[in-house]
Amino acid sequence: MPKRQRENLRRAAVVSAVCAFVFIGCNRPQSTSAAPAATDAPAGYVVEVSTDSGKSMVTSKSKVSTVDAALLATLPDLAAYFDAKPTIGSAYQDAHDSTVGGATFSDTLHGQQIRGILSCKLHDGGATVDVIFCNTNAPKADLEKLMSAPKSAAPAPAAPAAPVAPAAPPVPLTEQDFPDGTGSISLADGWTTQTQSAADPIFIVGPAGQTVILHNGIGVNTSDSPIVRQRQALLNMEAQNARYGFNIKPPKLVPLIVAPFTDPVSAIQNLMPAISQRTQFYGGPSMTFDHIISSKTLPTKIPDAKSAYVDYVFTKTAPDGTSTSCRSEAVLTSMPVPYTPTAWLLYTPIAVQSPVGSFKQDLPVMAAMAKSAKINMDRLIQVMQARNRQTQQMSQQLAAAADAQRKASADAFNQWQQTSMDIHNQQMAESDREADDRNQNFNNYEWQRSRNAADFNESIIGTRTVYDTVTGESGYANLTDVNGVVDSLNDAANDPNRFVQVPLRDQLYPVPPGK
Repeated sequence: MPKRQRENLRRAAVVSAVCAFVFIGCNRPQSTSAAPAATDAPAGYVVEVSTDSGKSMVTSKSKVSTVDAALLATLPDLAAYFDAKPTIGSAYQDAHDSTVGGATFSDTLHGQQIRGILSCKLHDGGATVDVIFCNTNAPKADLEKLMSAPKSAAPAPAAPAAPVAPAAPPVPLTEQDFPDGTGSISLADGWTTQTQSAADPIFIVGPAGQTVILHNGIGVNTSDSPIVRQRQALLNMEAQNARYGFNIKPPKLVPLIVAPFTDPVSAIQNLMPAISQRTQFYGGPSMTFDHIISSKTLPTKIPDAKSAYVDYVFTKTAPDGTSTSCRSEAVLTSMPVPYTPTAWLLYTPIAVQSPVGSFKQDLPVMAAMAKSAKINMDRLIQVMQARNRQTQQMSQQLAAAADAQRKASADAFNQWQQTSMDIHNQQMAESDREADDRNQNFNNYEWQRSRNAADFNESIIGTRTVYDTVTGESGYANLTDVNGVVDSLNDAANDPNRFVQVPLRDQLYPVPPGK
């Protein structure tokens, strides 16, 4: 995927994630702990509002032409003002005005945790940037005062207009770093996660079967996709091997999720049976969709994508047969996969799930943990680059293994054919003249069946022999391209009959003279 397109998808996904917090747990009561109010401002910044908990400041940046550039120019100022370089949380860009955008951030000031938001507006070759920050335990009144300050920059989109600092959770959270240094997540007591990297979907599991899911994607194939056809070909090969008496079976494969592209509300209902089948494949529970409580369409910048907030109920049945009615609030985005018209993605920036009876009680804790995620972007990029290199190496290894498997299948087939011919010759030598006609009919039948099998084997191998009638040399061409290859070679040789195709059936089972 081109770099620009990957960046657009990333921004749109982040906007969806920020939208989630508007719906899921964003209105929790604030505590009243005081924050460390700074006594000054960075050079070039004007303080618009100052409280004991934080400040609202504004500055101008010249010679910038993008929101990203303006924000990057602001970060060094804030790094010198706060205790350390700010940690960026979620970035956003206005869906209707590309000159407006911003990001949330977290940091410490005088040793106390603060959270804030940057809001940027481009104009006349420069930008105006508003910076609002406050203590994470700021009183609600202070937060409202800071948020209501006059803004020089245009207002941010509706989603990021939620409170800048997440409210204090009902119970303390303990920050847990991901082992690879890509970020961290804060967990409540009794909640756990096995996620090892911010580059992966984050799954947080509660003590009573609750679940928080962040940045998870489910790949969906349409019925005409190559991978679906390939899976069917593997099933056909297994049946063919069984008919020939070969005990060659492919490994047990992860169930595919196959469905046409739909909106998120329809998708979560249509895909639930397939998602349940895949979950059970890994030893998890089965899931049955029950009903929608409510849903709301959300904006998205991804071309041809559809996003929605969905509140629904489903039944989860554990392997031991225990069933639980669960409620889920999720932000879901159905998005096409670029350059792959036969596949699409159901992306979940955030989802919280809990038993119906305890959902309202669990929601503040789940929302607080979801909002606590921090990403180290520099480290994340390094990890993703390393994974890409590893994927390339693995692809090469898989290709080599596939070649070996095809050769083993061809060798087994040839051995079977040779054994059959040996038995046939012995029978012909021992038969008398009266059985000649019967044996000849049987031989014709076996010959035709072998040619059919060779056609099938050739379609699996995917290549066909191309023979040079002048030099006697031969080579191979992809089965789908062989006609064009032969025509091109003959055109180049100025001889329409020099290069010919030799199907596998004619190599292994040529037509006898006179037939």
